[in-house]
Amino acid sequence: MATAAQLDPETRSRLTFSRDRVRGVCAGLIDTGIFTFGLVIAIRCFDAPPAVKALLSGSNSIGLLLTPLSLFVYARRGLNAAGAAALNFLLGGLCFGAAAAAASLWVYVPAATLGSVFVAQQAPLLIHIYTQNYAATRRGRMLSNSIVLGLIASVGFALAGGQILDWRLETFRVILGAMAVACFVAARATAGMPADPFARGRNANPFHAMRYAREDKIFGWMLFIWMLMGWGNLMVLPLRVEYMANPRFGINATNAQIALISGIVPSLVRIATTHFWGRLFDRHNFFIIRTVLNGMFLLAILTFFSTRNLIVLGVGAGLFGFAVAGSNIAWNLWVTKFAPPERTSDYMSVHTFLTGIRGVAAPFVGFWLIAHFSPMAAALSATVLITLSMILLGPLRKRHALPGAR
Repeated sequence: MATAAQLDPETRSRLTFSRDRVRGVCAGLIDTGIFTFGLVIAIRCFDAPPAVKALLSGSNSIGLLLTPLSLFVYARRGLNAAGAAALNFLLGGLCFGAAAAAASLWVYVPAATLGSVFVAQQAPLLIHIYTQNYAATRRGRMLSNSIVLGLIASVGFALAGGQILDWRLETFRVILGAMAVACFVAARATAGMPADPFARGRNANPFHAMRYAREDKIFGWMLFIWMLMGWGNLMVLPLRVEYMANPRFGINATNAQIALISGIVPSLVRIATTHFWGRLFDRHNFFIIRTVLNGMFLLAILTFFSTRNLIVLGVGAGLFGFAVAGSNIAWNLWVTKFAPPERTSDYMSVHTFLTGIRGVAAPFVGFWLIAHFSPMAAALSATVLITLSMILLGPLRKRHALPGAR
């Protein structure tokens, strides 16, 4: 496997870009399976109780929570970022294959949860690869290409998956099998990406990078702001499927309608706007972009959970898609605005660890609110947190006015 040091910058960038597009297509299919069909299968094929649904909804966040530990293990084992990412995809594929063969809830949920956990380990690994192989002024645009290809794949997968589930629920095994195959293809693609070894000192302590949240004041303040916004958003994100699927809330949408509104509509909007957000990220003040994105999430949440009308739900889902298009690029690349190049994986591991904390806990709070009060109560709680995050972003907007890493 070639390392970045053995290749000229142009070859390194070109090879990473070509392989990352393959990974992006596979990731789009896998993400749709996890976030759209994973919960639908649990609800309608296995009649999962609320706590189990919350666990499945938080599985991606459990994976993020474990990223400091996984980086520690991979560094100790001598793997570089590309090899570690490939291993995660391989293990995820094996787990989704086991979920496809599951005959009961108690096999399906552990297997699907573990698959999501392994796939979620990628963010610090990919940011390490992008920082080493993409120029700082092009990262947003380069990543946006992979994201758009993944979104196109996710739209097709959501359309097909919703239709076959409505035809026969037992076909959920085909959906999970396709996710397993996508993981194996992504493993092959990432294994060939140029990647430098992790910085020395990485294997000293799995949580040594947490000190950067204290030493870098702006980074630490942004982590707190991101915690507020992320908690609010992650608290209601999995409730969209529950809101449409549970007859208690008066919508009781079909599987195809759920796939259309929660998967296809946001994905189409993201396809149309991801390049736009990628250019903005490369050229403009990150703090202003983050404030606008938080406002879009707030509007999307209020629109979606204030109606039972399928058309208005679609509008709310489209607003979610517009916000997620920009937020996905910002989430994956924002640490490059702060971290020294050799420490981007460290900074990212802190970010993903804290994302995991809120992602594990927030769905349980959201499902508790929707069970004991109403969907609107959960939505209003989320808007309070997001509004506070926008207020706290205010003093930072004059800092780092020019984009680019340090």
